[in-house]
Amino acid sequence: MALGTPSITPLPESALSIDPLVGSMVGSFRIVRLLGRGGMGTVYLAEHPVIGSKVAIKFLHEAMSSSAELVGRFYDEARAVNLIGHENIVGIFDLNVLPPSRYYIVMEYLDGETMMALLRAGPLEPRVTLDILLQLCDALHCAHGSGVVHRDLKPDNVFLLKRRGKSHFVKLVDFGIAKLRDAPPGAKQTAAGMIVGTPEYMSPEQCDNRPVDARTDLYALGVMAYEMATGQLPFSGRSIAQLLLAHLNEPPIAPRRLNPSVHPRFEAAILKALSKRPEDRFPDMAAFGAAVSAVLDELSRPPAPVAAATTTGFILRPASGPAPAPEAAPAPPAGLEVEVQAPGDAAPRRLSASALFKGGMHVHAEGRLPPLFSRVKVSILRGAEPPLPVAAEVVRLVTPADAVAWRMPQGFSLQFVDLGAEQRAAIALLTGEKPAERPATPRPEPAGAPATPSPSPADAAASALLEGLWARPAGDHYAFLGVAADADFVEVRSRAKDLRAQIDALRGRRLPPEQAGRVANLLERLEQAAAVLGSPTERLLHDARRGNHAGVARCIATGLSAQVIEGRRREWLAERPGAEERAQKHLARAKVARAMRNDAVAVTEYEAALADDPLSLSIHQAYWTMKRDAAGAGAGP
Repeated sequence: MALGTPSITPLPESALSIDPLVGSMVGSFRIVRLLGRGGMGTVYLAEHPVIGSKVAIKFLHEAMSSSAELVGRFYDEARAVNLIGHENIVGIFDLNVLPPSRYYIVMEYLDGETMMALLRAGPLEPRVTLDILLQLCDALHCAHGSGVVHRDLKPDNVFLLKRRGKSHFVKLVDFGIAKLRDAPPGAKQTAAGMIVGTPEYMSPEQCDNRPVDARTDLYALGVMAYEMATGQLPFSGRSIAQLLLAHLNEPPIAPRRLNPSVHPRFEAAILKALSKRPEDRFPDMAAFGAAVSAVLDELSRPPAPVAAATTTGFILRPASGPAPAPEAAPAPPAGLEVEVQAPGDAAPRRLSASALFKGGMHVHAEGRLPPLFSRVKVSILRGAEPPLPVAAEVVRLVTPADAVAWRMPQGFSLQFVDLGAEQRAAIALLTGEKPAERPATPRPEPAGAPATPSPSPADAAASALLEGLWARPAGDHYAFLGVAADADFVEVRSRAKDLRAQIDALRGRRLPPEQAGRVANLLERLEQAAAVLGSPTERLLHDARRGNHAGVARCIATGLSAQVIEGRRREWLAERPGAEERAQKHLARAKVARAMRNDAVAVTEYEAALADDPLSLSIHQAYWTMKRDAAGAGAGP
C-alpha cells in the first residue's frame, strides 16, 4: 500500500479510468491515478514529468471548499506542520488551488503500509512496538513544541516505511484533518454527524467537549500502545455513545491480563498514559518516551545477569547454569558515602556507595530511584578533605526484584560525565590506582592580573561544540548543517531547527571571550544556510553553482514552475558564455551512447551536460529517465 495521506478508501481499478483529473497537469505534476476517497477529500498519485519524482496530491471536497474560514484554518494547520520539520512527520511541499475552487495540498508520497495493516496480524513484537512508539513520541514532542496538537492519532494515521536501515520507519500524517474537523461555532456543517477525532482513540476530555491540549495526544498514543501490546483496543465493539462513556468512566483491563508477556514497566507506562485526568498522565511526550526507552533498554540486556562489583566496574554473567564464584576484589573503601541530588530533589540525599571505579559507581538506595538516563549531581565525601563534586548519568536502576536476580545491592548505577583532570586524579586515589601524571604547572600570572576562571566540565563541552561548528567550511551550507548534497527539504529544516537549539543553548554558557563573540556569527551562518537550502527557489541556483545536479533535482521535484526554473537558468547561462553549446554536445554524445546501450558512457556524458547546463529541464528529463530505466521505476530522487 502506498499513499500520501491515510484514512481513505482505496478504489478498484475499474473506477480509476473515469476520473477527469487523471492524466491532467496540476502545477508541475501529472495526475497518474486516484488512490482513494475519504470523508474530507480525495488523494491522487502524481508524478513530475521531467524527473519522475512522485508526490501525493490531496484535494478537499468541493462542498468543504465553500467555507473560506475552514479552508484558511486547514491551510494554517498545514503550514504549521511544515514548520515542524521532523523526519517522522509527512512533508508538505505546496498549498494551492485549481480554479475555480479545487483546493489541494502537495505532500510527500509514502510507499509503505499503515500501522493498522500491521496490527491486523495481532500484537507486535515488543521491540518493534517500542521502536515505533519512540519515533512517535519524538515527532509529537516536536509538534507540541511548535504549538501543534494532532487530536486524531490512530494507527491509520501512522505510515511505516523501509528507510534508513529501519523496517518500520514512522511517518505521521493527517495533522490538518483534525483541525479542519473542528469547525467554529456557526460554521456550515459540511459533514453531518462528524466528531472531532476517532471514537476508539479519543481522550476523555474530547469525549465531553472539554478543552484539549498536548495531553490529548498522549492518551491516544496510550490507546495505540495498548493495541500494539495486546492486539486489541482497551474499549471496542460498542456504539459510539458507549465508547465515549467507557473512555470517560471505565478503567481498561490491565494489558498483562490479555498478554502476560507484556513487560510490567511497559504496562505501567501504558496505564499512566490512559489516565482519565490529563494531569495524571505523563507531563509530556518526552516523559512518555523516556519511560518507553527505559523498557527497551531493559529488554536489550542479557537475561537475568549476575553482577559482581569490582574496582574496575561491573562484571555481568548470564544467570543460566551455576554461577561461578565471584572474583576476589578489594572491598569498597570503608565508609564511602555520597550526596546525590537528582532532578526534582529539593536537597541532596546522603547515601552509601560501593563498587567505585574510575568511570562510575553503584549507589545503594531504597524507595524512590532517579529516572533512568537522568543527570545527577554527586559529592563524594572524603572525610577531612573537601567533598569531590562530579556530574553523573544514571545508567542502571536496580529494583528490589532486580537486586535478588542480579545479586547486587538495590539502588542505581552511575556513569561519571565530563570529568576534569583533577577529578580523575582524585577518583584514581580513592580506587587505589596510581594517579595519572599531571600536566606541568602553568606559569603564575603577574601580580595584579585578573584571575582567569577555568571552565567547568559543562563549559568545556560547550567550547568543543562551538569549535566544531566554527571549523566547518565557510560558505558551504551543506557542511554547516551536516546534511547530504541531495538532502530533502524536511531533513534540511529538521537539521536547521536542531542546530539552532544547540547554538542558542551556547548563549548561557561560560565561554572564553574569543569564543563568546562567535555565537552570533554562527547563528547568522545558520540562518543563511537555512534560508538558502530550505527554499527551492533559492537552493536551485545555489546547487547549480555548486555543480550539484541531485540537489537541483530535489528543487524541481517540489513542483517549481517551468517559468521559475527557466528564469534561474538564464541567470546561470549569462554568467557562463558557451555553456549551453557545450552541454548540447555532451547531450548528443549521451544519446548516441544510450542508443548503443553503452550506459556507462551515457551517464558520464549526461552528467557532463548537467555540469554545463544544470537547470535544463530537457537534460534532467533524459538523465533521470535513463536512471529510472536502469534501476527500475522510482529510482529518481
